[in-house]
Amino acid sequence: MSKDLAFIRVSVANSISGLDTMDGHELLLTDSQSLEPSCILIFIITGKVIMNTLIFGARHRTVGTSLMGFCCISLAIVDFLLLFAICTIHYFQDFTILGFRFTDYHVCLFTQIISHTYGILHLPFFLASGIDYYLTIVKSIHIPWGCSALLYTICVLLLWTSAFAYVLVSPMGLPDVNNVQSTHQCNFYISNQSFYLTICLVFTIFIVFGLCCSEMVALLKSLKVMTYAENMVVLFSFPAGDKWPVQGVKRLLAALLFSFLGTWVPFVVLQIIILVLCAHIPGYMDMNVPWLYFINSFLIGVSFGLKYPHIQVTEKTFSRDPFIAWKYCVLPFMNADHNMMPLLKETPSSVAIV
Repeated sequence: MSKDLAFIRVSVANSISGLDTMDGHELLLTDSQSLEPSCILIFIITGKVIMNTLIFGARHRTVGTSLMGFCCISLAIVDFLLLFAICTIHYFQDFTILGFRFTDYHVCLFTQIISHTYGILHLPFFLASGIDYYLTIVKSIHIPWGCSALLYTICVLLLWTSAFAYVLVSPMGLPDVNNVQSTHQCNFYISNQSFYLTICLVFTIFIVFGLCCSEMVALLKSLKVMTYAENMVVLFSFPAGDKWPVQGVKRLLAALLFSFLGTWVPFVVLQIIILVLCAHIPGYMDMNVPWLYFINSFLIGVSFGLKYPHIQVTEKTFSRDPFIAWKYCVLPFMNADHNMMPLLKETPSSVAIV
């Protein structure tokens, strides 16, 4: 097998309707400059693995059990396995294991399979996690930790297995190993699921902002920054005279949106730029751990909004998001007779509403 196996840079074809697969499409990449795909992929996916490690290390607190948390861990494992596979193939070049021969061709093949699999998992992860939070936060269904961990593990394995099975049996247009021409091109799957999901998330944020614009302005005017236990805390105050608990769904939405954007505003801006530019991102990069944690925070915020005014949540509920301290914007809206002392034992780490 020739070592000059080349990637071809992205160029949107005039007709790609025949390549649609599960709300996505493949783009034939073309470029006059030949590059070895193994080195490119090792560089890109190594960066992704490092990003996964950094995002896990950046978590502010111990994470409680959640389906999205298991999805993030499984995605990081698959990324590492893909990196290990292509590094092994690149190092040994041409070898056989259990009767299967591996060459540079399989670098492209494995990445294509992973791209297709990632590309069709955006919506399943989103819907499954949404159902999880609806049952556990909105409906307050309590499941023991051991049972929930086992249930989430089975669910994640079923999602991955179903996605891989669909990809392997569907007509994806993968290159034929016996076709010499196919060794000079690599088609990567571009998921429309992530595109439309991003549109929904961004428009929801803008709609909420429009609905509670006046409340957000009032919160901004009351903004105070102080240091507490060597941590910087952002405080927002509601107008004097308000009784506990604070009333008003718009005020809750404003508090939730402030907490959400206080952590994820750079990522929201990035998503807007991607939408405006209609950027085509290969599936193996489009699905990543920061994206899943972004969805996780969005779903938790929506769940708190749906739960209002009967917000009765526990420390375990708040610990499902490792980046946003939701408790400090939700506590003022909780009933005063609820036992809140256990919820106040942790030092505020981001945004507090008082």
